[in-house]
Amino acid sequence: MKRKNKLFVEKIKTFSEGKFGVSVRKLTILNEEAFILYIQELTDGKILSDSIIKPILQNGKDTMLTIDKIFSSVIYIDDISMDDDENKIEDYILKGKSIIILSNSEKYIIANTLKIEKRAVSAPQVETTLRGPRDSFTENMDTNLSLIRYRIKDPSLRMDNFVIGRRTKTNVAVVYIEDIANKKHVDEVKKRLDEIDIDGVLESGYIQKFILNNTFDLFPQAGIVEQSDTACQNILEGKLCIIVEGSNLALVVPKTFIEFLDTGDDHYENLYLAIFSKMLRFSALGIALTLSALYVAVVSFHSDILPPQYILAIATSRVTVPFNAFLEVIAMEFITEVLREASIRLPQQVGAAISIVGAIVIGQAAVAAGLISPLMVIIASLSMMCSFVAADYTIMNPIRILKFMMIFITGIFGIFGFTLGFTFIIINLCSQTSFGIPYFAPIAPFNFQDLKNYIFSDVNLERKRPKFLNTIDKTRK
Repeated sequence: MKRKNKLFVEKIKTFSEGKFGVSVRKLTILNEEAFILYIQELTDGKILSDSIIKPILQNGKDTMLTIDKIFSSVIYIDDISMDDDENKIEDYILKGKSIIILSNSEKYIIANTLKIEKRAVSAPQVETTLRGPRDSFTENMDTNLSLIRYRIKDPSLRMDNFVIGRRTKTNVAVVYIEDIANKKHVDEVKKRLDEIDIDGVLESGYIQKFILNNTFDLFPQAGIVEQSDTACQNILEGKLCIIVEGSNLALVVPKTFIEFLDTGDDHYENLYLAIFSKMLRFSALGIALTLSALYVAVVSFHSDILPPQYILAIATSRVTVPFNAFLEVIAMEFITEVLREASIRLPQQVGAAISIVGAIVIGQAAVAAGLISPLMVIIASLSMMCSFVAADYTIMNPIRILKFMMIFITGIFGIFGFTLGFTFIIINLCSQTSFGIPYFAPIAPFNFQDLKNYIFSDVNLERKRPKFLNTIDKTRK
């Protein structure tokens, strides 16, 4: 006991020097001394004063206080625990806890007095919706977990906690329903999280990079989700939601390619509107990937596939253009990507205006100067608009990159290069997996029931959960 007290005193002296930013509050109760260690910037001063310091001073006037009595019947904090390991004191303090030490005790009390600056739950900014709820995740993990608990009141809901980052010690929670989620998926996610060894995690994007099958994989294997109802919908399907402290975007795994084009509105709106919207998104994705490359193939190599009047119209519009179709497309696509990036980085109030004005002014000026054909401006604008239709924008980032690959290979080999590039992309999608799930499911391998449920997105027709997830509980109704 004396050895423990001596170690505690040494710790208190170290912190009292002020080098670590730890505040030490000394209290005298009868003939004993009590010390409260905390970091002022992380501690709620009112809770510390009213629920710890005041009760200890009031109760310590006339009676001898022990550490067990303070723990059980003096302080008013609900989240408290006891420990006797002096090596953990610093970790507790850095997490925003207050440590209560008595000079005559070999144990100490850990009280949760953490003060968190957080914003209120607001409407989603990334994952916008028409009919869905307006509550979205924030940077506070407790708030995010409460939003999930609010919607899923199942006793089988599990929230497994991890601490990742040697210096940041970031809290990460894996949320799933135990009697639905495939145990192999749960074990694989936990395994990958346990293997992360880095000094700090500041956003869920860090976790997303670490849980990839391969660092150089182009397509994402984890989806992002901002709306709490979308996260709950995925959890009910048998997937896992990874929530990272300090990030307002959670991750959903496993995730297949076609699910990146699914939105919450598809499940809330009319059946026929959901089918139409999905077909529209698939068409837009294909246009964003291939339209510019097809323009190069037709104009430079295979103009004979068009009716004569269209060939003449294209030739007339390109009379003053000094570049071939390949250089024209590359220049225009480069300009649209610069405008997109500028609109994202600029302040919100002027970003949209700059992108619209820039596109109109530059496009009109380029056509007037005879540098770009009017048809190319239409194609570049349509391609850019189609790249915004996906609910999860992360699936469009690979499309933006592959679009340039398609243009280059088509510019060299014509329609043969176009076919070769498109085939390569499909083969790559079919050969990838997301936590053991075929990435192109339920198209490859084909499953009619899962594909029908995905296209219809109607709760009345979804009697079973997706077969490719191989869930424990396979039926929904």
